[in-house]
Amino acid sequence: MRLTKIDVAEAHLISAVRLHFQCGPPASVYLLAGSAREILTTIGDKTGIRTMLHGIADDLGRPLKDLIDAAHQHVNFLKHANRDPQAVLEDFTENDVDTLLFVACHDLLRVTKGQPIEAQVFEAWWFAISWSKVAQAPLKAQPIIRHCIKRFKGIRSLPREGQLRLGWEKLQAAAADPKLRMELQREVVLPLGDAS
Repeated sequence: MRLTKIDVAEAHLISAVRLHFQCGPPASVYLLAGSAREILTTIGDKTGIRTMLHGIADDLGRPLKDLIDAAHQHVNFLKHANRDPQAVLEDFTENDVDTLLFVACHDLLRVTKGQPIEAQVFEAWWFAISWSKVAQAPLKAQPIIRHCIKRFKGIRSLPREGQLRLGWEKLQAAAADPKLRMELQREVVLPLGDAS
């Protein structure tokens, strides 16, 4: 089997979205998304592609490392028990899971110029539910959000489990549409002189 880092990030995201929409364990979804996000942020850094964390760091004037630490906030707890095996995570939320999965899905698009259907559907689902009032969203995002709300008819009045179930239904329908298939740039090309 031959796998590029892009293949691995894509596989993590496909699994994470499918698990998420099937009401799977949020910790597993978060860990898969965190692993993909880590791969994609690193590739973006090495290739000069501006990932979401790069953009946020630039916009806030903060070091990228600070934002990586924040994005990775719960990953170490979910992966390791060497520092504090009796620790309990008490501030883990559905929003943490949704946001990290969105960042990873969007970064896959930025890095590879494409997305699997799972990432496309998840992004649209995320836009449909993320703002309680569309007017509170960034101006540029408002038309996208309105479009996504129409695509997920009734999603905003559903309880969380219903929203996830609707996401799964839309994913199943989208998977049958060959027009939604996108090619991904799977080989990472480093700038000349960077062999790291």
